[in-house]
Amino acid sequence: MTFPVSRQGMEQLAIVMAIGLVLFTLFAFLASRRGRPWRRFATSAGILGALALVSLGLAYTVAPNIPTPPVPLTARFAQNPVPDTPEAIAAGKALYQKNCAVCHGPQGLGDGPAAFTLTPRPFNLQLHVPQHAPGEIYYWISDGVASTPMPAWKDQLSETERWELIRYLQALAAGRAS
Repeated sequence: MTFPVSRQGMEQLAIVMAIGLVLFTLFAFLASRRGRPWRRFATSAGILGALALVSLGLAYTVAPNIPTPPVPLTARFAQNPVPDTPEAIAAGKALYQKNCAVCHGPQGLGDGPAAFTLTPRPFNLQLHVPQHAPGEIYYWISDGVASTPMPAWKDQLSETERWELIRYLQALAAGRAS
């Protein structure tokens, strides 16, 4: 099952509903001071309150589990043009240590210094990389991962650098790099 609303959208909806509930309750209170029956307004305020609580619950339970959009078919079958050489792996390691280790950790275990401030936490790349085609990993590095703090790197790293990074990650996962 997929949901068309992102976590951010759910949070915005919850905030708008909570503000609406507060305003409605305020106007209901003011109306009751003018002599109008309170019962109608109390019932409506209760219903709006329940809706606000449900939307807040959805924002923090369902929205984090919204599946990421699928990788385009063309990206899935892309092959790494960078040769699997020690030089390419060393270049990828340097890029990884400079750009990725702060979140994914020095060994790619998802335990970098910034990892514990992120929701969801970064993936353990030693387990995650072997489960995906090189083109999928390239797509995620290039465009980021939806509903996570993983940013897009296509504006900071060249195409060759992104492929070198993948060579390093594959070597790291296979135990050929440290």
